[in-house]
Amino acid sequence: MSEPSATARERPVRRAALPVFVLALAASLAWLSAILLAPYLRSRGDAAASSFLYAVFAPVCHQIPSRSFFVRGFPLAVCARCLGIYAGALAGLLAYPFVRGFSRIGLPAGRLFLLLSLPISLDFAGGAFGLWSSPNGLRAATGFAWGLILPFYFVTGVVELVLWRSGRPLANRGEKT
Repeated sequence: MSEPSATARERPVRRAALPVFVLALAASLAWLSAILLAPYLRSRGDAAASSFLYAVFAPVCHQIPSRSFFVRGFPLAVCARCLGIYAGALAGLLAYPFVRGFSRIGLPAGRLFLLLSLPISLDFAGGAFGLWSSPNGLRAATGFAWGLILPFYFVTGVVELVLWRSGRPLANRGEKT
C-alpha cells in the first residue's frame, strides 16, 4: 500500500483547522468587545449590564483602575497588560493564516516563545519585586508581544485534540515555524 500524498494528509488538518481558527477569531472579537463594552455601558447608566461584564472579567484580571485604560471616564474591564495580551492574541490570530496556513500544524520554535515571553516576564518581575512600576502603555505593549504567540499554541493544540478525538493521524506533526 502506498503512502497518501501530502495533499491527502493535509485535508483532515485543513478541515479541522479552519473551523477552530474561525471560532477562535469570533471568540477573540467578542471577548475584546465585551472589555470595551463594560465602561461604555457604565457611562450610559446601564449599571446592571456593566456590572455583569466587569464581574465576568474579575476572575481573570485584578481590574485595578490605576493599571487600566479608561473609556468614557470608566476603566476597561481588564487592566492594560491583559488588554495587551488579548489584543496581541487577536493580532496573532489575524496573522495565523499567513504565517501557518491551514494545511499543516506544528508549534512555533521554543526560542520564539521565550523571546516574546521575555518582555512581559521582566516587566512583571520588576513590578512584583518593587523595582519599578511600569506605565500602562508599557504593560500593554509587553502583553501584546506575548499575546502574539499564543494563538499558534492554542489553534495547534485544539486542532490536534480534534484530530486525535476523531481517530485521524496528525499530519506534519512536530514541524516548527
